[in-house]
Amino acid sequence: MLLHELGDLHGGALWRAAAPTDWIIPDLPGHGIAPAPRSGHYDPMVPISFARWMLPSEAASTLVGVGEHAHCALVHAAGAGCGRVVIVDGLGGPWLGAREQIDEFYDSLRAIVDDPLASTPPPATGTDPRTRYGYGVNLSSAFVQRFWAIIDQPVLAIETPASTTPLDERAERITWFGGDAKLVELESNEPSAIVAAVLKWCTDF
Repeated sequence: MLLHELGDLHGGALWRAAAPTDWIIPDLPGHGIAPAPRSGHYDPMVPISFARWMLPSEAASTLVGVGEHAHCALVHAAGAGCGRVVIVDGLGGPWLGAREQIDEFYDSLRAIVDDPLASTPPPATGTDPRTRYGYGVNLSSAFVQRFWAIIDQPVLAIETPASTTPLDERAERITWFGGDAKLVELESNEPSAIVAAVLKWCTDF
């Protein structure tokens, strides 16, 4: 199963076109043909719930999370919800201090208030403009190390040109997982290239 990025203008469509037909790739709420939440509020627990409801066999399944939804995939994996997990551009950006996190939070709120599209009723279909502001989840290095240590399933971390993780920190960050972890650097963030990397890993594993 694949959880596409929050705010993806195509929802899961490009991923469905690139992936084998047996992959489960829904349009998440507020994307593609899936209606937005009535409240217009987005919560990372929603993609986790989709994974819980839709993944067939937990032990045999692979969950792929893209961008902000990489964190959702890892939360699901930490609860033994899948057999393997793939995170795409999901190793996190530069770590922020407390003051920087507060500033980022309020900057995001100001941007939403100043965006007319973010204060109108959510659209019936298509990408909800509110999704471009993310979930506002900020994590510390210490927390991430403790959290990832719980995840003992095999992990594939795919990094693309869209990643915000500092280049010199990527190799160290994958050592924080509790099980076998592999880092793959791709020169493209096209769904076809990412799907090919996932399939190769699953075959080689």
